[in-house]
Amino acid sequence: MSVREPLGFRKAALVGAVALVLTGTGVAFAWAANETPPPAPSSSSPPGKSGDAPGQDKAPGHTKPDKAQRPQHLHGESVAKKADGTFHTEVTQRGTVESVSDTSITVRSEDGYSQAYTIDASTRITQVTAPPAEDAEAKDDGGKRLKRADGTIADIATGDDVRISGVKDGDTVTAERIVEGAGGGPGLGLGRGHGKGPN
Repeated sequence: MSVREPLGFRKAALVGAVALVLTGTGVAFAWAANETPPPAPSSSSPPGKSGDAPGQDKAPGHTKPDKAQRPQHLHGESVAKKADGTFHTEVTQRGTVESVSDTSITVRSEDGYSQAYTIDASTRITQVTAPPAEDAEAKDDGGKRLKRADGTIADIATGDDVRISGVKDGDTVTAERIVEGAGGGPGLGLGRGHGKGPN
């Protein structure tokens, strides 16, 4: 027997052991030798997701508040960039009409803030009526939707609830859009962001 044969056998055994380890067979033998099954995959939900199955409660703090409980925007100013690259200051307000004429309207918000607006031919006015009472005659839409209609400044009176938006130039604010009636409630805005707002 030559001296090289044991070395050849050792090399073959080493190559076989490496192959077993690389193919994972060695891991399977190790698990079998210990008689301990490999760990099962976790069945928990991915991070940030909670179960939506019936009877499961959502995590605390993740419930959406009722519309009536959400903070209500009363008034504010923001600067907008127009398509032509120029800027203007937009004023938005929600409140009660203090005074109104063919050329101007003054609105007071709940916190006491009052603002006068100039009315011109470009001012758009929308009236929104509430859905009929539950005992009223049913309509085609089930009587559940707010009804919108174009209006005029003559349709607005002192004491009406309105939402108004306008453009400020110095000390003058010119009204662009007025929503009067049930539109004073939460969820009905001035049409901005939906292709209905002023340009």
